[in-house]
Amino acid sequence: MNDDQRLKEITTKSFFQKLSLYTRMSGPGWIQAAVTLGGGTLVGALYLGVIGGYQFLWLQPLAMLCGIIMLSAISYVTLSKDKFEDRPFELAKKNVSPLLAWGWLIATIVANVVFCSAQFALGADAVQGNLGGGGINSYLITAVFFVISMFLIWLFSGDGKASKIIDSVIKSLVAIIVLAFMGVVVKLMWSQAIDWSALLLGLVPDFSALFRPTDSYQTYLAEAGVYSDFWKDYISNSQRNIIIGAFGTAVGINMTFLLPYSLMKKKWNKNHRELARYDLFLGLLIPFILGASCLIISTASQFHAKKDGIVNESAYHQVLDKRLQAEHIGFSSFDKNKITQLRNNAPQVDKDLSVMLAKRNANDLAKALTPFLGNWSQWIFGIGILAMALSTMLVHMMMNGYAVSEALGQPGQRRLFLMGASIPALTGLFSPVIWAGTVKTALVVPASVIATTMLPIAYLVFFLLMNSKKALGDELPKKRLLINILMGIATGIAFFASYWALVGKYNSSNIYEQRFGLVGILGVSLLAVIGVFSFYKKEKRE
Repeated sequence: MNDDQRLKEITTKSFFQKLSLYTRMSGPGWIQAAVTLGGGTLVGALYLGVIGGYQFLWLQPLAMLCGIIMLSAISYVTLSKDKFEDRPFELAKKNVSPLLAWGWLIATIVANVVFCSAQFALGADAVQGNLGGGGINSYLITAVFFVISMFLIWLFSGDGKASKIIDSVIKSLVAIIVLAFMGVVVKLMWSQAIDWSALLLGLVPDFSALFRPTDSYQTYLAEAGVYSDFWKDYISNSQRNIIIGAFGTAVGINMTFLLPYSLMKKKWNKNHRELARYDLFLGLLIPFILGASCLIISTASQFHAKKDGIVNESAYHQVLDKRLQAEHIGFSSFDKNKITQLRNNAPQVDKDLSVMLAKRNANDLAKALTPFLGNWSQWIFGIGILAMALSTMLVHMMMNGYAVSEALGQPGQRRLFLMGASIPALTGLFSPVIWAGTVKTALVVPASVIATTMLPIAYLVFFLLMNSKKALGDELPKKRLLINILMGIATGIAFFASYWALVGKYNSSNIYEQRFGLVGILGVSLLAVIGVFSFYKKEKRE
């Protein structure tokens, strides 16, 4: 029985029977989950829990809901067209703007190439820091990742049963991630280490919390005296950066590019529209909310507003030194002994706040949870994070394969796909050098600006396509007021987040971030105007 016959038969079944069949038939949603449950989500969830406690539990689910709305629109546009030449990239070029379509593709490639190396680095950290492989050479670990990932991508690029293996691998990796972090929360619940009243309040959106420190810090801020404003600004700026990061990693620019090709790879059509919506719900929304929320809960329970929490010394000094720089001109040029003296003599409230606000990594969280999980703590987090890294690097490679082959006019052609997929894998192979120091800074700032700028533009493209008679013809939704309201909200939030992030970079003390921020602000504004004007002209011709 083929898919179309199954889908016709399911119309007579109950909701739970339909859910069971759709779960078995799902796939593209799990691939989306594999890329979003990566290093960006890990870092975002860890620091959201540190700086905001349970207060921002609502944030990442809201970001993902916005993403689900737009990904549903992308799936509708993709599945509405029978001809391969009417894939979304071509529709965007013909019916919105070639400039926006190419910007979407190029931003996808940039994000894949730069951030795939972060997943290799994350996986190496898990092996060395959590799984007892501290003595293993970093290049040996990344070489093993490279071989494994290239082999699996080679299988995926083929046809038949071999290409389905990666679907099972990705589903398994996502399941491992979610189960590992859920297990931690269950243990914390059993040990009564969770503040349930604060947790439940954290599920209710509080947008005012985006712009002010949480109540947990008020006593310490009052004690900080003349440096109270410094700490308020530090917390607010940190919150802004991590909130923008949380939004950006929920649904990234490259995820919007991947989905159409995942659907076409499965050979889905108009009859699969409902399945596609269920697939995003089952494979993406639920795993993401569970995985990200469990990380925030775990981190909040151990670190938020706790002056005696486990902290990495360098992360602690990074925060404290910023406070000392505000007091002592030329602090960074002082000799080591004087810096140490100033650190030791800093007021206790500044030391306490530095502990509370220092960024934690997975190793810190694993150590903090040892009283609850025993020696299994490092293994649980190591396995979960390794699964994160492996699944995300695979999908970054997959996305780049599609983007490069599309750019060369032969989307999905096996040789070009593998060539494109190998590019981010090569950056991952050399991640011990790339994802560190000045090289990392030189790559990440422009890449993050490009990705931040183009995400709302990608949303705008599909907002316009969902209202394009020229693009969709008879498949144009007849009653789309609610659809437009939901897409408008999601697109508006994406633009707000983009401008907020870019303004933050423009206000940075780093001259390069200032320039990139200004370019981003002008770029997103200009592209939005070009897109709307071009769309209007093309539709008017119709």
